[in-house]
Amino acid sequence: MGSRLLVFGLLAALAPASLAAEGSVHGTVRLFTVNEAGQRVPKPDASSVVVYLIGFNQPAPADLPRISQKNKTFIPDILPIVVGQTVEFTNDDNIIHNVFSTSKARIFDLGKPRAGESRRVKFDQTGLVDVYCDIHEQMIATILVLPNRAFTLTGADGSFSLKGVPPGHYSLFAWSRAANPARAEVDILPGQDTGATLELTETKFNLTHLGKYGQPYRKQPDYPP
Repeated sequence: MGSRLLVFGLLAALAPASLAAEGSVHGTVRLFTVNEAGQRVPKPDASSVVVYLIGFNQPAPADLPRISQKNKTFIPDILPIVVGQTVEFTNDDNIIHNVFSTSKARIFDLGKPRAGESRRVKFDQTGLVDVYCDIHEQMIATILVLPNRAFTLTGADGSFSLKGVPPGHYSLFAWSRAANPARAEVDILPGQDTGATLELTETKFNLTHLGKYGQPYRKQPDYPP
């Protein structure tokens, strides 16, 4: 009994030190667009920008991220994950969909899941994976496969916070589908919070893409489930 109490006491004493050894980074992503006059103006909504750190690796968490196909839309259409994770794709429409990617980081084709069916894909390589439906051209999603769990999506005001980061010098990125990524170098110190500001300027973004066999899309009937 005494030895168990001793071990418990040691663990309790070590826990704050372990937590203090980690740092955090917070800040804001300032999102701009270009108006018809060619002027760079702030966007009122800076949400859903992915902010992430690179420079260290962490194992994939056990949870199973999910992308739903609903109303001919991938939900969410932007999904950051950790390399090694598996993503579940579920058809929540009452029509047949297809799910495929020709991205170098992960090539796959899940066929045509019927209504209510789910299929899974594991992502073993970091990078950007664009996901499409070979039936409905407007369905587009992007999966960011990252080396660690230090990522988040911005709020409407562009704010972000990354906690539990091991000390070190890292590259901080802000990513949006319609802009070139922004980068800043940050030093994470034990038990301290680092501030950072990143700026992105959205440009006109062409969502046109080819089907999984390299063919242009043509209007398709909605197949029943």
